[in-house]
Amino acid sequence: EMKKKLGKKTMESQKDLVELILLRQFIAIQAIPYTIEMIENALEMGRKVIVFTSFSEEQEIIANHFGKHAVRHNGSMSNVKKQHSVDQFQNNDKIKVFIGNIKSAGVGITLTEATVVIFNSFDWVPGNNEQAEDRAYRIGQNNDVNVYYQLFEDTISTRMWEMLRNKKDIISTIMGEKKLSDDEITDLLSEQLID
Repeated sequence: EMKKKLGKKTMESQKDLVELILLRQFIAIQAIPYTIEMIENALEMGRKVIVFTSFSEEQEIIANHFGKHAVRHNGSMSNVKKQHSVDQFQNNDKIKVFIGNIKSAGVGITLTEATVVIFNSFDWVPGNNEQAEDRAYRIGQNNDVNVYYQLFEDTISTRMWEMLRNKKDIISTIMGEKKLSDDEITDLLSEQLID
């Protein structure tokens, strides 16, 4: 009987997770026109842009829009192709837009040619977003870098953003970087549990 209950609970949480992913994908697709407009404004100002995505469909739509002026970086590409994208973005004046999956392009690469970073969608893990932001803030970056996150009022994206901020507070409290009172810690943790 207990096993049956647990099984049902697991099934429900998996269903919730799938629905959440579908919601995130839907919002990512809705964000694309705004992201494209921001990219085009940055390009008009002579800037190079990194766009981070979470899903392959959003990456494809943005890449198709910018055609030969864009390169992609995602998990299904070979390491040679990924490196080629990085090199093209860094060294070729015609390549203005780098569109990368947060997980595959968010670590270990240098994209200092960019001065604008746009998250069309973002990751559940605060560290992954921060790592991705840091691609443009590498040694050799002499310019200011602007980072934008697409957030929409009253959607899962703003809810996620709040949760990420709370997670960051909890992590920095655990790491001793931030001093919170016992009451503040209790409030933070209970907010996470409610979610």
